[in-house]
Amino acid sequence: MTAPRFTAEELIALFETKASAPPPEPSRILVRHLQCKESLAASQFLTEAMDRYAGDDSRPLAVPTDLLPPLA
Repeated sequence: MTAPRFTAEELIALFETKASAPPPEPSRILVRHLQCKESLAASQFLTEAMDRYAGDDSRPLAVPTDLLPPLA
């Protein structure tokens, strides 16, 4: 199956149409989320917590005993 051939004018018109169309709803939601000050602060807090508690060593974090299932 061969790909369709477009002239330069057709490609420019296609790109202009795509560029002028509004973005899809999931993209708008993502942009709104990434611009939200609370979301940015939460991601910064999460990154800082991961750096603080995981550190540079490769040892896994200890699991709290109340999360472990009882032994048989």
